[in-house]
Amino acid sequence: MGTTGAAAGAAGKHASPDGFRLDINALRALSVVAVVGFHFQIPGFAGGFVGVDVFLVITGYLMTTKVLNELKLGRFSPWTFWMMRMRRIYPALAVLTISSVVVGWFVTMPAEYLRHLLQALSALAFLSNFAFKSDSGYFAMAAQTKPLLHTWSLSLEWQFYFCMPLVAALVWRLASRVTSGINAVVIALQAFAALSLAWCLWASQHDAAGDSFFLLQARAWEPLAGGLIAAAEIRRRSKGTAPPLWLETRRVAVAGWALVAACIVYPLPEARWPGALTILPILGAAVIVAARQGTRDGGWLGLSPIQRVGDWSYSIYLWHWPIWVFALSWLSVRGYGVGATQKMLMVLASLALGAASCRYVEQPVRIRRDLWTSRRLLTGSGISFAVLAGFVSLGFLNRGFPERLPEYLLPAELARRTSTPRDECFRDVNSTKMAIETFCSFGSEEAGGRRSAILWGDSFANQYLEPISQAALANGIHGLIATQSGCRAFVEDAASNAGDLPPCRQFNRSTLAFVLTQAEPSIVVLGSNWGNAGEISALADRLLVAGKTVVLIMPLLNIGFDLPQRWIENQIRAGKAIDEWKVEAGPGLMMSALRNEIAHVLDRYRDNPHLVTVDPLSVVCEHGACYLVRNGQANFRDWAHISNVNANQYRGVFDAAFKAALHAGTEADKKKD
Repeated sequence: MGTTGAAAGAAGKHASPDGFRLDINALRALSVVAVVGFHFQIPGFAGGFVGVDVFLVITGYLMTTKVLNELKLGRFSPWTFWMMRMRRIYPALAVLTISSVVVGWFVTMPAEYLRHLLQALSALAFLSNFAFKSDSGYFAMAAQTKPLLHTWSLSLEWQFYFCMPLVAALVWRLASRVTSGINAVVIALQAFAALSLAWCLWASQHDAAGDSFFLLQARAWEPLAGGLIAAAEIRRRSKGTAPPLWLETRRVAVAGWALVAACIVYPLPEARWPGALTILPILGAAVIVAARQGTRDGGWLGLSPIQRVGDWSYSIYLWHWPIWVFALSWLSVRGYGVGATQKMLMVLASLALGAASCRYVEQPVRIRRDLWTSRRLLTGSGISFAVLAGFVSLGFLNRGFPERLPEYLLPAELARRTSTPRDECFRDVNSTKMAIETFCSFGSEEAGGRRSAILWGDSFANQYLEPISQAALANGIHGLIATQSGCRAFVEDAASNAGDLPPCRQFNRSTLAFVLTQAEPSIVVLGSNWGNAGEISALADRLLVAGKTVVLIMPLLNIGFDLPQRWIENQIRAGKAIDEWKVEAGPGLMMSALRNEIAHVLDRYRDNPHLVTVDPLSVVCEHGACYLVRNGQANFRDWAHISNVNANQYRGVFDAAFKAALHAGTEADKKKD
């Protein structure tokens, strides 16, 4: 989002072919409006997130133009270029970041505040895209709790600013000995753009975790699309040739505007972005930039409101997302909804703060270079970063400054900690984990001829790992962990599992092969976010026929909202601790339809001792009510997963299940003898 803003009265700046362009400033305005509309969930902006992609094309065009013109004149300096971008981006970013830290002090829970402090530090170091990549995934905090999430694009842009000039300068100087420097740079940019696009398309199909969303290697082709337009223009001017007549026509530009607008309005899929469909807004933006329509005064592109929004676009982008995050938090705690009036006020606040930031932060630093010399700019930036780093260190020493908040809110904070049990053994959606062994162990030591078990499923199986481990240890059972995020246990079937990701299908295939090809583990504990009873029946049949004992974990509750957050809000509104919260055990909460379907299927196995069921519902529900909070502790950490702080309350049901499984195995051995 770092762009070169327009000054008022830009009319006289169009003499140079690389001078200020009304069309590009209008494109900035459209892009930031699209992003704000999308983030604020305003109708008509279903695909507004493409505004960020459009900004990347703009910045690639402008910065490549700057670098190549300087190289052509023989005066390019990487340091001067980086200081120019620093002067443009850093002051407003620092003010926004520090402001968010101050506001977060009053409204953010300790663990969430620590995460916010680290993300603030990464934003000022232009590394926040890596920080948010590592904080994404199934159990990551919701986007609406991350006030600086949008800074990932600024970090990615800065990484482009660092790499592109160095590559262009190196290629120019090496090639100028034997050929034209500009021709060599064009070839290099084309090669890097092609490689980046190829990697992007591959990752969109194979990167189940969506990490490519935040990475430069998947996005570099977007600014390079603008960079190639800049290089082509400079090469044509060097040769004295005119651009193709069809390119610089109003119809071509209108087609580009229409394509970008259509992408903003249409609900494009976010799940695999960037990907093949990303080519559409990039193509539209590239056509607008290349057509060069609107570089003169007059026409709707030059209308003052459009140009002013374009001027303020960077600061509007900076401020709009924290406004949304903190406003949502404030409204939610007080029990208010987010309607058209609230959204309009947030839009107006974004415009006002964006205009103020542009006027009082961006422009003084850019224009008053006698006051804001490079040395003072670096010194001020360094001091800001050092102060924040010191505050972050203090925050970690004080565990997020919990004394800021009423003590009775802290149990909810403890419950929502997102680290799943034995996180190093829990595979992510790409089927990778930190532990090097194929299956981590739990329970007693190696089986040594005794019964062993395997826990197989997704996070709804892994959440019970602590009580299962304790029960296994008490019964002398050695266990193995086969759990993967978002991957329920199933027997692969092209019809019913076609929508599951390839890493999930491969994980289930290999786990089933491991279980079926050897005598131990003889006990298979199955737990998942079951979709239907049919997949349970198919898997149970395969395992029972192979002589395994199946311990099936029944579904628990589907609360439908973030329990710790709602508990926090309720206590704040009450002004006191709420140590018990129970709700009616309705069919939606208990997933009665699914439970009945599963019970009907399991009825076929009622005489088979090798099918043992575990129903954790009895632990949290009684007498027609279910406890969401009991004895001052939350039973859940989100909308459905149990809280780690009191997971051991389920040990009894698993202890009984293991005893039944061991008895069934013993009886089977006697029959064999």
